Amino acid sequence: MKKFLPSKEYYKSLSKKHMGAGVLLFNRKNELLIVKPSYKKGWSIPGGTIDANESPRECAIRETKEEIGIKLKKLRLVCIDYKKTKGYNLENLQFIFYGGIFSDKELGKINLENKELESYKFISVNDNLNLLRPNLRKRLPNCLKAIKTNSVFYLEETKKIGC
Repeated sequence: MKKFLPSKEYYKSLSKKHMGAGVLLFNRKNELLIVKPSYKKGWSIPGGTIDANESPRECAIRETKEEIGIKLKKLRLVCIDYKKTKGYNLENLQFIFYGGIFSDKELGKINLENKELESYKFISVNDNLNLLRPNLRKRLPNCLKAIKTNSVFYLEETKKIGC
């Protein structure tokens, strides 16, 4: 006869995936807001690691407020990317949201969080993509297409899966 684990032990035995959330924000010129983290190479978008008992959307809102001082009200999911464990990079899910187009007045409220970010700037999505961290650079075209077509893309290892 099979022995069943008590619920607490069963749930402790399950694998744990790391998750992150990021937000794509644009200005009126359709330029993407990117941020320069102080703790890793390359440029990224506002976002970070999802805390325990925090949804991906809640994380995106919290991280954007913490990093650039803007409290988002509306977000739309545009991409989920599954990544396998490779070296020191743990298995994870990345959720990318579209935060919209900001007015000059809203952009004037950007206030960088001093510990994590060195600077921010806006870039054309047709140029300067080499500034972005590699995984973000690879998933960005799918994110932009999802924004344009009002859809959500599921990726594995930054490649679109036909589902």
